[in-house]
Amino acid sequence: MTDRLVERTLRAFSEDLASERPVPGGGSAAAYAGALGASLCAMVARIASKKTPEPLAEAIRQLDDLRADFLRLVDDDSAAFARVSQAMKMPRGTDEEKRIRKERLQAGLLGAARVPLEVAKTARRLLDLCESSIPTASSSTVSDIGVGALMAETALRGAALNVMINLASLEDAGQVKALSEELDRVLDGSEQQRSRVIEFVESRVAR
Repeated sequence: MTDRLVERTLRAFSEDLASERPVPGGGSAAAYAGALGASLCAMVARIASKKTPEPLAEAIRQLDDLRADFLRLVDDDSAAFARVSQAMKMPRGTDEEKRIRKERLQAGLLGAARVPLEVAKTARRLLDLCESSIPTASSSTVSDIGVGALMAETALRGAALNVMINLASLEDAGQVKALSEELDRVLDGSEQQRSRVIEFVESRVAR
C-alpha cells in the first residue's frame, strides 16, 4: 500500500479488502469496526451533552481518543502483517538465509500479534464506555449505543482471532503464554457486557 488506508474512500477500502492481496485483512477491518463504534457512541454523547454538557465532556474526549486509536491501528495492523509477508518471501537457499528468514519471520509474527491485541484492548475500553453511556442516551439515539456496542464486540472478537492465528506460528513459548493470558483477560466478561447493553437497548426500543 502506497497510501494510508484511513485516507481512502469507503469504497476503495472495501475493494482493498476484497482483492487477492493479503493486506489489508481482518485485523484492519476489526480496527475500523471499532472506529465506527466509537464514532456512534461519540455522536450519542454529543447529542446528550446539549442538555447536560459537563458530565459528558470527559466521555466525549475518551471516545474521540479511542476513535483516533482505532484509525491508527487500521494502518498499524496492515503494516505489521506486511512485515510477515515480506519475511516469508525472503530467500532460504542456504542455512544462513534460512536463519535470517526465520528470525525476521518470528519477529514479524510477534508484532502481528501485538497490534491486534492493542485493538482488542481498545475495543474493550469502548465496550466499557458504551455500557456507562446508555443511561444518558436519548430515546432516539439509544439504538446507536447498541450498534456501537456490537461494533466494539466485533472489533474485540475479530482482533482476538488475529492474535491467535499469529501466536499459533510463534515459537517463543514465553511470549505465546504471556500474550494469550493478556488476551484472555481482555475477553473475560465481554460477552456478558455486550449482552447487558443490548438488553437495555432492546428494552427501550421494544414495540
